[in-house]
Amino acid sequence: MCGVQPRCYGLTNVMLAIGCAWAIFLLGRALSLPAAAALLASAIWMFNWHGINMGVLWISGRTALIVVLLGVLAATAFVRQRPWTAALLSFAAMLSKEEAVLLPPILIAWSVAEGAAKRRWRPAPWVVQFALGSAALTVLYLVLRGRSGAFTLSTAPAFYRLGFTPARLVSNGPAYLDRSATFAGAVLLAWLAIVRPPTSEVRPLNWSIFRFGTLWFLGTLAVTVFLPVRSSLYACLPSVGVALMAAALIAGTWPSISSHLQRRAVCAGLALPLLLWPVYNSRNRNSVREAELSTQTVRALQRIASEHGEGAAVLLRDERSHAPSLDHSFGTLVQDAADLMVTPPIKVWIDPPPVDAVLAGLQPPAHVDIVLTLRDGRLIEAP
Repeated sequence: MCGVQPRCYGLTNVMLAIGCAWAIFLLGRALSLPAAAALLASAIWMFNWHGINMGVLWISGRTALIVVLLGVLAATAFVRQRPWTAALLSFAAMLSKEEAVLLPPILIAWSVAEGAAKRRWRPAPWVVQFALGSAALTVLYLVLRGRSGAFTLSTAPAFYRLGFTPARLVSNGPAYLDRSATFAGAVLLAWLAIVRPPTSEVRPLNWSIFRFGTLWFLGTLAVTVFLPVRSSLYACLPSVGVALMAAALIAGTWPSISSHLQRRAVCAGLALPLLLWPVYNSRNRNSVREAELSTQTVRALQRIASEHGEGAAVLLRDERSHAPSLDHSFGTLVQDAADLMVTPPIKVWIDPPPVDAVLAGLQPPAHVDIVLTLRDGRLIEAP
């Protein structure tokens, strides 16, 4: 539908992000959050300055949005005791991104914890149905993944191979806690600073939501936290649980404050995303500049292809001392970009080679016809 028009992909990603917020609202309501608190959970997730921006700005980042959308809808169906819908949505979430593979155990563990809290030790029939259905679909997922050419535990390269070691957990754990929970924590602290609710009138905590949020956070990170590579996209799914817990804490203090403070808090919440615009702008600017450089590069390559014809070999001299660089914009995919966007076909190579060029098995061309040099963010043709 979108062809090679990036704006279309970007708008689709925006709609997916809005869909994720809607799904989080539904999950919050299913977990007995008031409507306003469920909306707050959606906003805390949406305006997190970690991960969500990458999911929207990167075309490839949409997998993180899709797994959040489907995973949260699966959880909503489970909480509403719709086992087969929940199992099918969990399966669809697994097909979207691998960190959803533990979604069924997370939901079953929450059900067990809820039963234990109510002194009910025997699982409900619908939970058994979900367990059996999701187990069969998980096996199907693993079979499909093994035959698809996607990475598995045995075929993953070194930079994507799981390592269940304490060192890996200590290295990645605090980073993902920051990316998943810092924004929610900042919102919660701002709320407490503004309203200062009297502790004697605070409602008892909704422990069901806290059990759910904790299990969700730990379970959706249980795979990615042990990978050697680290990405803010991996925080999109765990941050759902954190957002729900933060919203539940705020909802518990809401009835204890005056209507004047309630209006003040609502105004502050509406203003917060606007006040944080400089933060969002600074965090997103590098991605935008990389996109601008890639657009400039593709246009230059198209001009060369039109002038020199098929088979022309182009050397792109990179400047790594300043951002953005060609390595940041393309990495090992510069030839793929040229094959997709430029006609007639030409050969392209970045010098110095991209960081992962050896791992990707890339080789420089035998000869070079045109040299373009990156200087101060612009490509200049060498004489």
